[in-house]
Amino acid sequence: MKDDEGIRGLTRRRWLLSILVTAIVVLSLVTIFAFLPRTSPPVNNPADLILFNGTVLTMEPEDSEKEAVAVTGSHIVAVGTDAQVLALRGDSTSTIDLGGRTLLPGFIDSHGHRIGDRDELTSQAVIQGALAEGWTSLSELFVDQGRLDDLRTLDEAGDLRIRVNAYLPLSWQLERFGTWYQAYEPGQEFSPNLRIGGVKIFVDSWLWGELLFSQSELNELVAEAHEAGYQIASHTTVDESLDLILNAYENALQGASNELYRHRAEHVVMVRDDQLERMRELGIVASFQLTWFHSNWAEAVETELLTEDVGKVARWHDLLEAGVHAIGGTDFPYGIPATSSALEAIHQAVTRMGDQGIPPPSWMLDQRIRVEQALRLLTIDAAYGTAQEKVKGSLVEGKLADLVVLSENPLTIPVEQFPDIDVLLTVIGGTAEHCLEYIFLCEESHAAGSVDKVTVKGMESNASLASDSSGIELTVLPAAESRYAVPEPARPAIMG
Repeated sequence: MKDDEGIRGLTRRRWLLSILVTAIVVLSLVTIFAFLPRTSPPVNNPADLILFNGTVLTMEPEDSEKEAVAVTGSHIVAVGTDAQVLALRGDSTSTIDLGGRTLLPGFIDSHGHRIGDRDELTSQAVIQGALAEGWTSLSELFVDQGRLDDLRTLDEAGDLRIRVNAYLPLSWQLERFGTWYQAYEPGQEFSPNLRIGGVKIFVDSWLWGELLFSQSELNELVAEAHEAGYQIASHTTVDESLDLILNAYENALQGASNELYRHRAEHVVMVRDDQLERMRELGIVASFQLTWFHSNWAEAVETELLTEDVGKVARWHDLLEAGVHAIGGTDFPYGIPATSSALEAIHQAVTRMGDQGIPPPSWMLDQRIRVEQALRLLTIDAAYGTAQEKVKGSLVEGKLADLVVLSENPLTIPVEQFPDIDVLLTVIGGTAEHCLEYIFLCEESHAAGSVDKVTVKGMESNASLASDSSGIELTVLPAAESRYAVPEPARPAIMG
């Protein structure tokens, strides 16, 4: 019995010892693992770029404000809270902490002549200037065969670093250019950055009221382009010419919707009440210039010609209130003076104040629009104007990653401080093309050498070309220079 009890006691001691040893081992392992570096599980399909901790203005009617955006390749892959978007961060993801700054879709200029009417400037200089102002898409409204060839050459060389919709002219003043445009397909894309937007007709010769078409001739020309499937943009400044083109559009549409074609009336400087309603009913797009008819224009407009008709002039507010599809542009390099900046365009449309400190007359003040309306006119509404609202113009998963980062939120900053807003970053198709800040991103985007010039501002006191350590050629703009860095060219021959 004593032997049995001894054996049982020995077994019990061994069992207790084994438990003690096991406990020591487990505790040791726990302690060791507690001090090991912790790694997150690998992210499936990590984003290339994440911008977070910002005010993201999506320009969507719902979910209009978010915190972060993720980009993979040329497209947006996520828009949401910081936590939702940062979940897509991987080892190779570039991340930008916006620090509360504002991110919104890149600006779209629906009507201009920047590249075509650049005077002595190079195309690259004009493009760099536009990128520095936050523009990601331009509609060039007079692209003849020579200008189209130039754009294609730029594009093929990798120098067309901005998206361009080219509008091919059918007329200029009393000249008619025939059917040359039919060598190209409606909406034909040469690349992601170059596309045939439509065709252009000059119906009048500015505010002097000279009509350039009879109704029958205009009907025939519009019907031919319409039946071939082209969007038509028409230069119409006085209300008589607007009557002509609305008649021609109605004749071509034959009761059908304009939703497929998006035919446009450019400038719409003078509009009567009945024309507002007619444009809405026909679905015609009003393309007007946010940079026109501010206080600098008052003396020029209030001439004997327009004294009786001033109530018809520049009715931007009334067009929007009437429910007319509307899009915004600058018509740069034209204006009093010419204004190239998207932010200054918004400021002028919201205040109707020019740069000379002249108080706007009451008829201008009555036609002011709101900041949020102006932003839409240069983003999602502008994308509608080229039938591209499904691919750009707002920040939504699946759309092109055309983005701009601003130093302030245009919806909250006092309007008089708009001139102080800086464009910190411009991204087109996921590629950083202008970096006032986040310079590393421009360097990373162009490290492969497909485009060897990026816009970097404020690095030196004198304009120059500099190379960073990676050999990338950086166009450096002087820090003291105005943010609107493109010199104003002399007034070229083509207008409208």
